[in-house]
Amino acid sequence: MEWVIALLAVGCIFFAAQVVIDYVRYRRAIEPRLDRADEAKRDLRERITAAEAELQTTRAELDPARAEVETLEAEYNDLHEQVKEETTRQRPDQRPPPEASS
Repeated sequence: MEWVIALLAVGCIFFAAQVVIDYVRYRRAIEPRLDRADEAKRDLRERITAAEAELQTTRAELDPARAEVETLEAEYNDLHEQVKEETTRQRPDQRPPPEASS
C-alpha cells in the first residue's frame, strides 16, 4: 500500500512540474504579444492626447469666429427688419416682401 502512496506522490510532483513548464512556455509565447499591445496602447494614448490638444486649439480659434457669426446674423436680421419697415412705409398699399429663410 505504501507503493501506491509513493506512486501518487510522484504523479503529483510530475503534474506540478508539467503545470510550471506549460506556464513558462505560455508566458514566453504570450509576452511579446503583450509587449506589442502595451506599445500600441501607449501610441494610441499619445495620439489621443495630441488630438485632444488640437481640438482645444481649434475650439479656441473657433469661439471668436462663432461670436462674429452671431454678431453678423443679428446685424443681418436688423437690416432685414429695417428694409421691411422702409418698404412698408414707402409702399403702404403693397404687401411686405417675403421672409428670407436663414
